[in-house]
Amino acid sequence: MSAFRRRTAFAAPVIITVAAGCSSSKDAPKQKGFPGETWQVVMRDMKCYANEVGPNPPAPREIECPPGMSGHNVITVGTLPDGKCAIVPAGCTDAACAKIHTPCPLPPGKAVVHTLANLWKIEKHGDLCHAEPTGDDCPPGADCNPPAPRQFPCPPGVDDDHERIVAEMPDATCVIVPEGCTNTGCATEKTDCPPK
Repeated sequence: MSAFRRRTAFAAPVIITVAAGCSSSKDAPKQKGFPGETWQVVMRDMKCYANEVGPNPPAPREIECPPGMSGHNVITVGTLPDGKCAIVPAGCTDAACAKIHTPCPLPPGKAVVHTLANLWKIEKHGDLCHAEPTGDDCPPGADCNPPAPRQFPCPPGVDDDHERIVAEMPDATCVIVPEGCTNTGCATEKTDCPPK
């Protein structure tokens, strides 16, 4: 009977090398950024919103649209040492290169208020209503010709005894202007715009 010799195989040892001198990410040099607080400003529905940069940002805050803002670009706005704000160009890491001033974001929950423009007075004349632009842009002593009134079926709330003032907003929608109201803070009820 032949004898069997047991063979034992050993796996080659695994050697793990740890590089000396590694540092944690908190020890790594930080990339220099703008010294003040910054926001990324975007436009939606003709309004601008400032978003804080970083993880888990709070809800966006309203801001007056910076110069050059459109619905297709993103503009960075930063706080300067004097507490005012300016547009921060790409690569700007010093307050000296943020030269175009712009309003800072409003406190949370506050809305940007604009003076109403493009106001129309809607009155009933006969069976129809007509809309005339309000305000007097005609210089004193000049004979100005306003555009012809727009005529259309009367909207609800306008009759022989009641007229309505309507403001056309930048987004081409219209709002009812309550008596004594002069800005978008108090004119919030949407309505149909006078036909063109």
